[in-house]
Amino acid sequence: MRIKLILALSLFILQCQALTAEEVATHELEPLVVTARGGFAEPLGKTPWAVSSLDAGTLSVHARSMPEALTGLPSVMVQKTALGQSSPYLRGLTGYHNVLLVDGIRLNHSAMRSGPNQYWSTVELLGSGRLELIRGPNGIKHGADAIGGVVNALSAKPFFTEQGSQTGDQLFARVSSAESSWAGRLGSQVSTPEWYAEIAHAERSFGDLEGGRNVGVQKNTGYDSRGTNLRLARKLNDDARLTFGFQRAFMDDVPRTHKTIDGLSWKNLSQGAELWRRLDQERRLSYGRLSWEDGGGLTDSGSVTLSLHQHEQDRNRMKASGGEIQRFDLDDVGLSARFEADGPENGRLAYGVEFHRESLTSSAYKVTAAQVFDETLTQGPLAAIADYKRLAFYLSNTFETETGLILEPGIRYSQVEVEVDEWYKSTANGTALENPFSKDYEEMVGSLRVSKELEDGSFVYAGLSQGFRPPSLYDLTSTDETSVEETPDIKLEPENFMQAEIGIRGGSGLWAWHLSVYRTWIDDMIIRSPKNAAGSTMIKANGDGFIEGIEANLQYDWNKQWQTRAAFSWMVAEVEQLLLDATGNVSVDGSNYSTIDRAPDRLMPTQLHLVTRYEPNGSNWWVEGTALAVDDGDRLSLKDERDTSRIPGDGTPGYLLFGLRTGKTLGEDSSVFLAAENLGDVDYRVHGSGLNGPGRNFVLSFRHSF
Repeated sequence: MRIKLILALSLFILQCQALTAEEVATHELEPLVVTARGGFAEPLGKTPWAVSSLDAGTLSVHARSMPEALTGLPSVMVQKTALGQSSPYLRGLTGYHNVLLVDGIRLNHSAMRSGPNQYWSTVELLGSGRLELIRGPNGIKHGADAIGGVVNALSAKPFFTEQGSQTGDQLFARVSSAESSWAGRLGSQVSTPEWYAEIAHAERSFGDLEGGRNVGVQKNTGYDSRGTNLRLARKLNDDARLTFGFQRAFMDDVPRTHKTIDGLSWKNLSQGAELWRRLDQERRLSYGRLSWEDGGGLTDSGSVTLSLHQHEQDRNRMKASGGEIQRFDLDDVGLSARFEADGPENGRLAYGVEFHRESLTSSAYKVTAAQVFDETLTQGPLAAIADYKRLAFYLSNTFETETGLILEPGIRYSQVEVEVDEWYKSTANGTALENPFSKDYEEMVGSLRVSKELEDGSFVYAGLSQGFRPPSLYDLTSTDETSVEETPDIKLEPENFMQAEIGIRGGSGLWAWHLSVYRTWIDDMIIRSPKNAAGSTMIKANGDGFIEGIEANLQYDWNKQWQTRAAFSWMVAEVEQLLLDATGNVSVDGSNYSTIDRAPDRLMPTQLHLVTRYEPNGSNWWVEGTALAVDDGDRLSLKDERDTSRIPGDGTPGYLLFGLRTGKTLGEDSSVFLAAENLGDVDYRVHGSGLNGPGRNFVLSFRHSF
């Protein structure tokens, strides 16, 4: 695979030689980002974080889902357990080690799984205006779980007219050949001097995914989904507004095939014995927000948000001997208040408070092979009845010293209360209740960011950031780690992280760049290791380790028509894991195990992504070519080695993919896009995924405003 990386680099060099830098590219206004400052805008080029800002409207013409829109970014690997279950790895971490926000509202909750999970796929890309990604710990502003990074799916900002009313309707359609899919969205907006209203609905249908030239159709991988978005905004004055929002997403019978009889035998993967495994998800978010600017005093700028996030999930699993249906319902009531004001040292003070109360119920029952009710279990995948409360305060100050250094120290105090009323500990005794228990966790974490603008217009920054993640209800009470059994453990300790980072961002003439180097120290991360040689059961324990890496973005504007972008990622990591003893087992209480340092689960391979774009001056069309080179995923954890339904014995083979995209505007109100992906019809799999990626795929999209 390293040869493929060299080939991709050679392609980049050939592109350089084929063009001449005879004209200076035009420079657009620098975009603003809001996630790093907790909802307050700052220039992308000046933020002391590794931040990416993506236009969701542009991505939606070819990306199938919100997580997959992040593909190709530095230190991002989008694993796909199933066609409808994509989960990004950010700087080596996934699941509940990354925070997902929608319009700044936290969607992470205590039932979220540790590994690659399905929850991010419920965020409708077609309903977003842009995506912001912060790599690295951002726990001061966004709390527990913000270790690998934070992704914020932001709606377009409401707009108000000067006088009278203005209406607008939008239609979007997308079809794809390898996915046998279609998607459509219809939206409408109304704006007056004081009011803004928006309503939109999206529908998607996916057939069985077709892999590369040898894999062909991957059976029973298709599903349907739909999403609705409503917003209403009231302009209170020139600097303040009140916004109400509602989002609903539903995913119907999303299959997960790698543990079923439909699993692939590609590269000697093992097929499962289950007849099927299907997942329904419904997520609803309701919120109201008051926001303002230039208010003066200690609340010069601010936002106060009250939210209700409801998540329901059903999993239907069937074997020849019978099946099981699991369900959980979680209601998260949240209150967030964030403020900025002039602070000491002529700085800018940011502070706030957050509170969440999560109420969980979980249930399950068994059915016979004839799908007739058999037995009710005490709980489903998690505790039957539990509450999880989060309370946090944060404070930071950004100021400039006499030497031109910009400093941003910050602290956050977090307190978590867990109350579990009904649960059981052993899957072999699934109807016997254990005693209720409660747990309390608290932590103070800090962060220091330092940045300075250099003479040539570049911007250098460094940071030292702590992260904190208390055990969740999933850690404490789960008896089912998706494909294997695990034992609940109420003695787990909180996880702690520390990341050091240094980076440089800037541009000179026709060049623009962003380079960062980081190291994350891991203290007491909750690790799941195989409890037997077959890997059918897991045991949890706290372990130490590290992740370190390099990420780079490079852009060259050859002239006003040609542009080339390159993104590179490399990382290495180790973490303590429980090693099987001479008998091939680990005791339940962990009394007879030893530890070994191995790579964490599904460590991201080295990756290089190239995009060259051509857009003639004054034209209404553009075209771009892409190349994605990914090295072998052969640095495996103990858990990876036994996951033979997803990862071949020697690791996941690397791959090199080429694609073409083009777009054209049709008059003032319409545009059409065409993408040809995986032109070589390569058989490939993103490391740790449960199915292969699409083979040669043609995507046609159409957008019309009226």
